[in-house]
Amino acid sequence: MISRLGSAVLLASALLLWPLAPARAELPSGGVYVTTLPGGADIWIDGTYVGHSPVLVDALLSGHHAITLAKAGWNVQEVDVNISPSAVTMSSTRLVPGPRAMAGTANGTVIVRGTPSGPLWLDDAAWNGDPRQPIKLAAGTHRLAFATARGRMTQAFTVYPDTTTQVVLREPPTGGEERSGVVAPAEDYLPASAFSVDGKRIVVHYAGHHVVANLGDAALHYDGSVETYPAAPEAIGGKLYLPLGLLEKLTADPSNKK
Repeated sequence: MISRLGSAVLLASALLLWPLAPARAELPSGGVYVTTLPGGADIWIDGTYVGHSPVLVDALLSGHHAITLAKAGWNVQEVDVNISPSAVTMSSTRLVPGPRAMAGTANGTVIVRGTPSGPLWLDDAAWNGDPRQPIKLAAGTHRLAFATARGRMTQAFTVYPDTTTQVVLREPPTGGEERSGVVAPAEDYLPASAFSVDGKRIVVHYAGHHVVANLGDAALHYDGSVETYPAAPEAIGGKLYLPLGLLEKLTADPSNKK
């Protein structure tokens, strides 16, 4: 008869001789973020439907994969992607319109930014509304004209179905260095006591300079002289945003401190 101690020794020996289970290997995988213009396209990856664009698909094995894009009225397209381990690959495709993609009831939304103070014309008709408010337009190519000191300027833009198009109006520079069309938070450059907003009217007093401007108006008064910037002052998220060129001009003197 085997004693309890002997049984324990035999069991321990058996466990040592038992083959160890192999460690589970983790397959190398990554993801892909698929976007299309216009959005809302049906997406298949390697023949498996994954939803509408934009869509993020993860846990794809590393290597080559085929993406199929389909949207009613638009040509079916296929694109290839290579997935890298532990990374997200970006795939962005502009869909090719079919004969009826941009016709009929296909509409998009347009918002105009940087609007000048003068009149505007949309497709040769006077624009009487507020261009900064979203409007619906038929899909296709449109033209927006605006008055400048050098005459009437026209910019073409394309509207896609179920898509919002942001149109940025900029008057070409008359010479010298081109100003930036970017706006930045005033509080990042100026002390809060240096500027105020009353309705649409903006007043800035800083480092001996006096600026009067209006929200949405690219033309402003700087020390009594009229200056026009490619970007108009805006109120975004309760904060005042001023043209970056103006803020840099106000703070250009190293002796200017907040």
